[in-house]
Amino acid sequence: MNLLEKKQYVNENLHYLPVEELNSYKENLAYTITKTSSSIEGEIVTLANVISICKGTKVSGDSYTTRMVYNNFLAFEMINKHLENNGELTEEFLKDVHERLLNGIINGGLYRNVDIKIKGSSHTPCSYLKVYDRMAKFFYDIAHFEGTDLELAAYTHLQIAKVHPFLDGNGRLARLMLNFQLMKAGYLPISLPSKYREQYFNCLEEFKVNKTSQPFMELLEHRLNREYDRLIGLIDNYKK
Repeated sequence: MNLLEKKQYVNENLHYLPVEELNSYKENLAYTITKTSSSIEGEIVTLANVISICKGTKVSGDSYTTRMVYNNFLAFEMINKHLENNGELTEEFLKDVHERLLNGIINGGLYRNVDIKIKGSSHTPCSYLKVYDRMAKFFYDIAHFEGTDLELAAYTHLQIAKVHPFLDGNGRLARLMLNFQLMKAGYLPISLPSKYREQYFNCLEEFKVNKTSQPFMELLEHRLNREYDRLIGLIDNYKK
């Protein structure tokens, strides 16, 4: 099956999964997405620690890593609730999610007021003086996007990463918005395990420097296929 066929198969057969099994799948996927997004940033945490943090048993430690993981989990819940209410990706919502991501770390939801450089990248984000214009264009572009749903999801992620509109948390925000757009289009959300870290950053660099999204599209489709295969395996166990 190709990706669209897998998506259709899941939609038509998801009812075979018992409710408790489906809830467990969704919960574990949320933990995995939280873990991998944190690890991509270089904050290595185990899945067991992520689950403990997300359930609130380790938040009292209040280290940067603990706070970052907990915030990321709550931000993912936030975008799910927004989708349940048929919410759109607006500037206000983007800033609200960023504020949730940076809660207890720095003041979030505010575009940066300084110029920045990204370690390890040959691309320098635009001057802070241009951030407002670049983000206005970004929201215009996604509102008038003429490509496929996957191309829109990829563009959303890549453009946030390129503009780097906030002082911190841009990568985590971009990955959340990638999943927001995927779920809004009826796809499963994806995780990016640490073994894809180098490939992932190379894809970002290709877009920032050479203006091509194809490498990222290939990675996105690969991860979607893997996630659909996993869920289809669960469905088929109960469908027999």
